[in-house]
Amino acid sequence: MGASKDGRALHRPWVRASIIAVGAVVVAGTAIGGGMWAATDDPDLPGGEDTHTAAPTCAAVPEDTLAEVLPEAVLETDEQGPLSGGENTVCVWSTAGATDGDRTILRVDLAARFTDASAEPAVSGDEAAALAHQAMVPARGEPVELPGAAGAEVWRGQLPGTAELAFHTTNLFVRVTYTGESDGDPVSFEDARDTAVDVAGRIGEAL
Repeated sequence: MGASKDGRALHRPWVRASIIAVGAVVVAGTAIGGGMWAATDDPDLPGGEDTHTAAPTCAAVPEDTLAEVLPEAVLETDEQGPLSGGENTVCVWSTAGATDGDRTILRVDLAARFTDASAEPAVSGDEAAALAHQAMVPARGEPVELPGAAGAEVWRGQLPGTAELAFHTTNLFVRVTYTGESDGDPVSFEDARDTAVDVAGRIGEAL
């Protein structure tokens, strides 16, 4: 009864579930859309036609975007490593520990897919990124226009206040997940959707 609004927000089940889920799906999301982490120390190498020869770092998300969408956010996950067929970066920012303001969580996956010259016929990195994108998007995905993207879709996430978005450009596949809270309650899907689209568009421009 005597808890502050911030205390209530941090202990709401959906907030706890969001934080847990963001960490738990790091491997699962990579497995579905980007390919499993390679079990070998010898990662696949980019081909001569691959635009992105490595997965971008978390710096691909502009600082001004973070300041606007997630003020006081902390980078909680910054993981980069090989994939089967490429390289992947996973970034998670959260404001769940902030004392003021709304609660938000932003996760960005950046997967560079490399040309597989051993396949018959060969599969280019661009084609591999498009296939990873196609495998990720559910039937409920809504097409959206993003600058520089070969295709993009956004859809309602499983958790309240969550929107997910995926797009690819050349041989890079990008997934954005945004979860928001306002005044202790999940934001509407429309608000989460608009934020996810805005963030994805700025990432696309930065890339």
